[in-house]
Amino acid sequence: MESLLFQLNTCSELIAEGYSSTGNIGWLNEFCATFLDFASDLKARLPEVAPSGANLDVETIFLCLTQVVTCITHLERTIIREAPQMTRQHFLDRLDWCLRRLLISLTQLETSVATVKNLEDHSFVELMDLALDHLDDYMELLAQRGNNSLHTLEESFMEDTYQLAGIVNHLVRHALAFANVAINSDKKALTALCETLLSECATFHEESGDPNCGHRKLEALSLERALYALESFLNEALLHLLFVSLIELENTSVERLKEALQKDMEGAQELVSTFDTNMDRIQQIGVLAIAFSQDIKTKTIVRSCLASLESLDACIVPALQLPESASSSHHADILQDHFNQELLIFRNVIHEIIDSCSLINNYLDMLGKSIQIQEKSQLKLIVQRGSVLVEHFRLPVNYSTLSEDGKRVHKDLILILRECQAVVSLDIPVDPKRIVKRLKILYSVLAKLRDSISKEILEPDCSVVTQDPIPCNVTRTFVRNSRSVSKRHRSFVKQSGNCSVLDPQDKLVESINNDSDLISFQLTEILRID
Repeated sequence: MESLLFQLNTCSELIAEGYSSTGNIGWLNEFCATFLDFASDLKARLPEVAPSGANLDVETIFLCLTQVVTCITHLERTIIREAPQMTRQHFLDRLDWCLRRLLISLTQLETSVATVKNLEDHSFVELMDLALDHLDDYMELLAQRGNNSLHTLEESFMEDTYQLAGIVNHLVRHALAFANVAINSDKKALTALCETLLSECATFHEESGDPNCGHRKLEALSLERALYALESFLNEALLHLLFVSLIELENTSVERLKEALQKDMEGAQELVSTFDTNMDRIQQIGVLAIAFSQDIKTKTIVRSCLASLESLDACIVPALQLPESASSSHHADILQDHFNQELLIFRNVIHEIIDSCSLINNYLDMLGKSIQIQEKSQLKLIVQRGSVLVEHFRLPVNYSTLSEDGKRVHKDLILILRECQAVVSLDIPVDPKRIVKRLKILYSVLAKLRDSISKEILEPDCSVVTQDPIPCNVTRTFVRNSRSVSKRHRSFVKQSGNCSVLDPQDKLVESINNDSDLISFQLTEILRID
């Protein structure tokens, strides 16, 4: 471990030199070589320094590795283009932060001081699993003991480390944080579901002295239903927000922002405000995507994108507002390119992990409501959101899952969506029946595509013992460690084609191998740059 810390300290010294020196390519190559040695040794030592697999410190290490690679890439461009000092400082500051965080995480791993994961460190999904497992334990004991020992059961249950009330409170915090950026209709519904959940939780605890075993079971079931209702609706609201945010990224792109600021800085403030709001939404989408995903590579990539976007969000608008000059233009261009690249990576990763059937179903719900309203501005907006589906299946990983029939229907989708976009974009008055007719065809084509995908999902064998069919609009996300897995369905993340149940030792070995594999991925990126 001492050699790792020494190498890391050398990297930090090189970054300090980068602030004061001209920061030429030779200096950057020296840093890359030193950091490559550090990362290579870290890969070899990972099973030793983190024998228990992934934890908060390991996750931080992976995030920092990814961010270092990202910053090196853009720092190289900064040096080559002879961008101003403020551009170099932006990336040096981020590199310095990453190295300091790596030092803290490695020191904690060396001293075997595992970072305590408090309730506030748990994701929404982890908290939901804790709450449901908590209730499962309670109802199992309730069934075994009966009315005679109910008082003893209540006392022991309330002394649990993760008290249910605390878990529920943190769940509500996550849900309300998302509700703050959700679309208005979903915000109201989420707030109401949170109030219901808090009410059911309060009732469950207030009635803990009830000597009737049947009453307690009903109260526990009511609380369980409230938990499921919140999770189910949050999945749907997340998909709603995804459609809105991805389209808003096009409407408030950095290019449009730059153009608006150059024309009229005061008049562009509304666009800047919309841009900031949408970035808040992207952050929340990313946070929940991390929570729903179990793959550490996916989690790390999304975390890195969010870290980059958060860092750029604070400086990209000021960069666009700088007085025009060659240096300010270089500064803005580098930040703009970095921002667009991170957004592209983010969009692709989200589309890779999202469940295709659920995405289509969510769009069909919005399309069905819009057809009934028949308001042209609303129809134009809903047709524009259809491009998110096109983007989703443009990725090879999603398109390759389509059967031959599915690919044929996909071609029909592209054609009818183009027709819909053309008819709603006409400046001349159009008979509403003509628009509705095409939208109904779009609805029918999408329903066929959805059914085709559902058929493909149900056919592959899965070693998880279950013969129950999975409805096309409710896709099981992934196999979880939670005992409540048999009742859990999530619509955001796609279902894995081949599921397998591993014993704890298999999971540990797999976790360590995946961790090392992720560092190999980072090393490949460093080598490519160097």
